[in-house]
Amino acid sequence: MVAVVCAWSEPATPLPRVGVLTDNYPFSFVDLDGEQKGFSCDLLTEIEQAIGLKFARVTGSTTEINPAFVDGRLEMLQSYVEFPDRQAYADFSVPYLVLSGTIFVSKDENQIHSLADLRGRRILAHHNSLGESVLRKAGLGDTLIFTKSVEQSLVALDRGEGDAVLVSRLNGILMTQRLGLKHVKALDVVVEGYVVRYCFAVRKGHPEMLARINEGMAILVRTGRFDVLYRKWFGRAEPWGYTKEQIMGAVAGGLLLALLIALWAAWRQQRLHRQIARQSADLQIGAERYRGLFEGTSDGLLVLDITGHGLKPMVLQTNPAARRMLQTGSGPEPGARLDHVLAGDPLLAERLSAAARANLVTEFEHEIKEPAAWWRVSLSPLGGRLLVSLRDITEQTQARLRLQRQDEHMRQTQKIEALGTLAGGIAHDFNNLLTSIMGNTELTLLNLKPGHPEADSLDQVMKASRRAQQLVKQILSFSRRSEVSRQPLKLSSLVEEVIDFLRAIARGTVEFTHQPEVSGALIPADAAQVHQVLMNIGNNAIQAMRGTPGRLRFVEEIVRPDAATQQQHDLKPGRYLRLMVSDTGPGMTSEVLNRVFEPFFTTKPMGEGTGLGLSVVHGIMLQHEGAVMVDSELGKGTRFYLYFPVAEKTAPAPVAQSAQAVERGRGEHLLFVDDDQAIVDTVRKVLQRLDYKVSAYLRADEALAEFAANPAGLDLVISDLTMPGLNGLQFAGRVRALRPELPVVLVSGYWTEADLSEARRLGVAATLPKPLTFDLLGRIAADHVLRA
Repeated sequence: MVAVVCAWSEPATPLPRVGVLTDNYPFSFVDLDGEQKGFSCDLLTEIEQAIGLKFARVTGSTTEINPAFVDGRLEMLQSYVEFPDRQAYADFSVPYLVLSGTIFVSKDENQIHSLADLRGRRILAHHNSLGESVLRKAGLGDTLIFTKSVEQSLVALDRGEGDAVLVSRLNGILMTQRLGLKHVKALDVVVEGYVVRYCFAVRKGHPEMLARINEGMAILVRTGRFDVLYRKWFGRAEPWGYTKEQIMGAVAGGLLLALLIALWAAWRQQRLHRQIARQSADLQIGAERYRGLFEGTSDGLLVLDITGHGLKPMVLQTNPAARRMLQTGSGPEPGARLDHVLAGDPLLAERLSAAARANLVTEFEHEIKEPAAWWRVSLSPLGGRLLVSLRDITEQTQARLRLQRQDEHMRQTQKIEALGTLAGGIAHDFNNLLTSIMGNTELTLLNLKPGHPEADSLDQVMKASRRAQQLVKQILSFSRRSEVSRQPLKLSSLVEEVIDFLRAIARGTVEFTHQPEVSGALIPADAAQVHQVLMNIGNNAIQAMRGTPGRLRFVEEIVRPDAATQQQHDLKPGRYLRLMVSDTGPGMTSEVLNRVFEPFFTTKPMGEGTGLGLSVVHGIMLQHEGAVMVDSELGKGTRFYLYFPVAEKTAPAPVAQSAQAVERGRGEHLLFVDDDQAIVDTVRKVLQRLDYKVSAYLRADEALAEFAANPAGLDLVISDLTMPGLNGLQFAGRVRALRPELPVVLVSGYWTEADLSEARRLGVAATLPKPLTFDLLGRIAADHVLRA
């Protein structure tokens, strides 16, 4: 367990934390009295005094302290051997001790003289040490026995638990003496590649601290304090019991050594001065570069203090871009709390505080409400600090959102087109059925005597069929396959029809009331489109009431909009029929009310709405030179107001033409083609009842063969548009190629613009919608045969 040992009071800013080993004799260890001692400990204390710098000491074993430094929990180690692979995360001071390695063996061992002799032997080493690295490079990693430290390795060697230990000579000798090991000796051999450089190690990113350490060591060398510490800890490593001649020789050698040391110290001092000067210059250049980048970048940068403060980050530094983005003027002052600086955006303050507590590299996007903007926020831990980068990505985000809306619009358009295609296909098939139903019903009515009891029932069949015909027209209008036709109509009738539909949807939970306009005023409108408007508004109201009991009112009245209303909604002066549709639902908020007519805006859950209903209502009302307004309040329901211009002239009610009044033929020969047997049979009967001679076919190629055999024998050709094999347009083209003046009429359950355009190019006499009724067939035959 690592422990912080600090005798000083809590400073204003945290002290640099230095790792101190308890098991690295004689550099750093705990003696029998429990006191922390060692050459490195004394050296660090002397450096503190020389340069006026204080450190917080964190003590622990090698297996605890070194990983803490690697992980960034410590800023410095007082004793760390310089390895190339450690330079990725650490910067090293000038070495304060350089030692060579040798092999330690048992005293009675006479077979080991070099590294090569260790092959197959039990070699003691501790993990991630220089000894392990040298042994593995020499191919001796197979017989390694791992221990926790050099001390344990030597003790195990003394006990006979291994054959050799690779360690620095000085360390091994001192540790052997201290531990009283009697069965260990050092070989007189220098191991190549085993050079131990003991240094102070500083985490990457702290060049100032490294420069101060180097400066302190230079001062100690210059003042002689370094030599005092060296003799204190390593002087006893010298052997004793010399002869007088040896002592005299040692004295002479000592004087020479002293001279060499003095010269070495002077050279080293000059070298250190030059190195410190270079480092200071590099630091100044780096600081200027950092300041230029920090102040000049377009990204907003903040440096936060995330240590202590009750988990409330403090703002230590901001650049001009950050002050501009945060709108803090020349502030904030260093030491200001982050939540105070970001008081206008508490969400961003909370997200930054949470990221600071996690102390991880983080990136996220954040939306600013006022003024509207998007930022990309990046966070990078820096020891006890946090660098926050704010980049304005408003343009990129808006472009991405526009693209997403365009994609969504495209998907919705494709859905509508697919739905329109489906609706057109259903309408086509339904019109084929109506042709058979209506045609046979009319024929049956013609065969009944006046007053027959079944005539009323058949009349009801015809009314229902005509209503079905109108529904098909509405389907085709929705699928964009029918022309918009504005005719004078009475709104009250459409309202009643819509109410009937809505009652089925509401299933008895909603009360409906209708107050019609009494004057009988008409509006110029397309019935199918107005029907769609009323259904959209009514269906929205029922969904808003969500199956709870409620009331839906339709109120009609003639009004003259005031000037303000006319100007706001671009209405012409005059009379308007206003329809109010009100519900007792929950109402809408002002935010929803302001966006209610936007395309694709919906408050419904995903999959329950397209957001197109009310935007379609708005578009239809504009086409009708009218307007739609909405008023809503939470808890008080919603009211829609539809303004329709009143028709100046009323149209006479259409008079249904009876079957007996339809103009008859005089035996003219007609050719009819359709791939539906029921339609062929029905149309043949109707045309024969109208006194025409009829040739009817299910296949266009068979009909074309008869026509080619006698082109002059026909007076009119009527063909379905959609048929297998030869379709109606191809059939018409071949008929007109053989006899250009012969009228050709094409009929279909639905028409596309491309079909109509091609029919006009071919010179087709008429294009008719299905169903083919008695009256329609009679008129088309009379127009192109009798009055041709």
